[in-house]
Amino acid sequence: MRARFRKSKRLDPAAMRLPLIALIDVVLFILMYFMVAGTMGSEERELSTSIGVERSGISGGRNALLPTILRIEKTQGRVLYRLGQRVVRDTLGLSTILNALPKEGGVVIKAGEGVTVGEVAAALQACKDAQFVKISFVAEQGK
Repeated sequence: MRARFRKSKRLDPAAMRLPLIALIDVVLFILMYFMVAGTMGSEERELSTSIGVERSGISGGRNALLPTILRIEKTQGRVLYRLGQRVVRDTLGLSTILNALPKEGGVVIKAGEGVTVGEVAAALQACKDAQFVKISFVAEQGK
């Protein structure tokens, strides 16, 4: 029995060539993505978060401190800064109280209805002057 062997046809090198334009587009897209992601990463690294992880069975420690809640209210045209049961009418008294509080938990500023931006900015500055690092702001909606 005779085996019949065919002569192999030579393939054209042009037929075997990959489309390089698509490959170059993909490589440039990936390069551009990593360049943009790398420049944004340094800015986002500066942001502080106040997200903590709760684990059951573990109590105490540094993450157990709750933030101080500072409410800014406006009644009869006067601004009131409320820290728990303490009520202060000016930023000087607010600064005095904030200096005595623990700083690790941070502070959450809640502005009520009718409070102006200048009054909130004064409270933010008082928190900064008291050396709070974690400062959050929440605008309460009208009832």
